[in-house]
Amino acid sequence: MGRISSLVIGLMACLMAASVRGEDPYIFYTWNVTYGTVAPLGVEQQGILINGLFPGPEINCSSNNNIVVNVFNFLDEPLLFTWHGIQHRKNSWQDGTLGAQCPILPGTNYTYHFQVKDQIGSYFYYPSIGMHRAVGGFGGLRIYSRLLIPVPYADPADEFWVLIGDWYGKSHQTLSQFLDSGRSIGRPSGVHINGKNGGLEPAYTMEPGKTYKYRICNVGIKD
Repeated sequence: MGRISSLVIGLMACLMAASVRGEDPYIFYTWNVTYGTVAPLGVEQQGILINGLFPGPEINCSSNNNIVVNVFNFLDEPLLFTWHGIQHRKNSWQDGTLGAQCPILPGTNYTYHFQVKDQIGSYFYYPSIGMHRAVGGFGGLRIYSRLLIPVPYADPADEFWVLIGDWYGKSHQTLSQFLDSGRSIGRPSGVHINGKNGGLEPAYTMEPGKTYKYRICNVGIKD
């Protein structure tokens, strides 16, 4: 009887082990969001930096990865981030939309946790309340295909981000005051690419005969 019981227990353990499925990989980021000096059009002004960077750091992942971003808000006003183009299935409170999620108050932190489920391609993130997006806080979000699902073209020699946006040369507080008073914010002062406008230094270096991939996103506040 004891032998039969041990065989049954062993069989059950094998079946349970076979039924266990590991989670998809996790990728962790820690962001410190601060004010800082930026000058996309050559004139210095206050902008929003993430870990001291403008544009912010890239999120680099593969399809089905779990993304965990711990955001520390060192601004003097509430903050939220949204993940443009990412499908938030059954967890809209991670989308960073005011009303679906409470703002991250100054001096506090919040940890976003979402899965880039069955998605590949080029996306971006940005701060979603006030006019924060007009002065920074944006960056690229790259999702590769899983190795089991190959893309229908050869790997490029390299990949480059092209984050294009309008720039107003005014603080986000000033732009907010314009809108709150019923005024138009008018035309932008110029356009930036990756936080810069022109210059003699090339943005990227390429070699003849090779193929390159450009990941292009409009991070501006107007289409």
